[in-house]
Amino acid sequence: MRRTRKLLAIILCAVFLLGVLSGCGSQQQSSEPTVTEKTIVDMAGVEVKVPGEVKTVVNLWPSSNELMLCLGAGDYLVGTMDFVKQLPWVNAVYPKIKDVPAMEVNAEELLEVDPDLIITANADDAAMLREAGLCAVTLMFNDYDSMKKATHILGDILGGEHKEKSNDLVDYIDSNIAKVENALKDLKDEDKPMVYYIQGQRNQGLYSTTGGGTIMEQWVTYGGGKFATADIGKGMQLKDVTPEQILTIDPDIVVIGGPAQHELYEEIYAASEWKDIKAVKNEKVYIIPNGCFPWDRFGGESAMQVLWAAKTFHPDLVDVDMVTEVKDFYKKFVGYDMTDEEATNMLNGKGPKGE
Repeated sequence: MRRTRKLLAIILCAVFLLGVLSGCGSQQQSSEPTVTEKTIVDMAGVEVKVPGEVKTVVNLWPSSNELMLCLGAGDYLVGTMDFVKQLPWVNAVYPKIKDVPAMEVNAEELLEVDPDLIITANADDAAMLREAGLCAVTLMFNDYDSMKKATHILGDILGGEHKEKSNDLVDYIDSNIAKVENALKDLKDEDKPMVYYIQGQRNQGLYSTTGGGTIMEQWVTYGGGKFATADIGKGMQLKDVTPEQILTIDPDIVVIGGPAQHELYEEIYAASEWKDIKAVKNEKVYIIPNGCFPWDRFGGESAMQVLWAAKTFHPDLVDVDMVTEVKDFYKKFVGYDMTDEEATNMLNGKGPKGE
């Protein structure tokens, strides 16, 4: 009998303790409510309520697609652009892109997918999609400061490890700028080369460029050069120059970006009107690296463009191994182990296999 009472007391005590522990667990859980939504201010200055946990994204801006890959968030993509799906480096570092549907700014189509978030580069498109009941933000950027801001916003939206990576990427941009500024701090103005940038779109030719106030002017300036067409206009809209203007500018260096860069490289050396230009005579015409997005434009990889420009313009003053830099960047941010050959191909504006 005494044993029975003792056993009963032990059982009752255990039940009581379980009840207390269960109550503590419930109390702790209720003190940490799940965040169902949060408010962010997008790059158009618009306050947008986004889900507290974003897991599906339709990204309708190529540069932002690349930025998502740099933040390790490729698996969130449930819609992208056909242009992105065709990029060799995107397919190499994120093979799943082939299974992501290509989409456009079409509210009816997007409502069928009903993603947690839609990213655009156009404020009017985002507003139209929000009116249709979709969550859409504008993350357009066109220089390093706005790129850092957009990166932070995307990191805040995605949260967790992606937020940490966004902070790391912004720090990396700042450190690269500081690195080249320190390396070139004693560079005299007369020793800064005049650099002519060719935008490199097909059917545009050798005389299509951009003006001042662009990210192109920024990385040329950070790299210790002078942007040859800074005074022909402002902004990213393509600007055309004449052969006479080029002859007057007589650039020391020519850099070529865009999908037609290799064809234009051959063309510039074959064109009779370019034979007396200093950059051509001294064989200082360079193809800009091309990765998941062209380095000279808006993607996360443009953080390395600052280093490339400084190393290209002033190889004796800037000590950086660009092959190692590319490999380290892709390992840390994209999670891709790149070979020396692949890194060299990217630096030469070629695809993963040298195509």
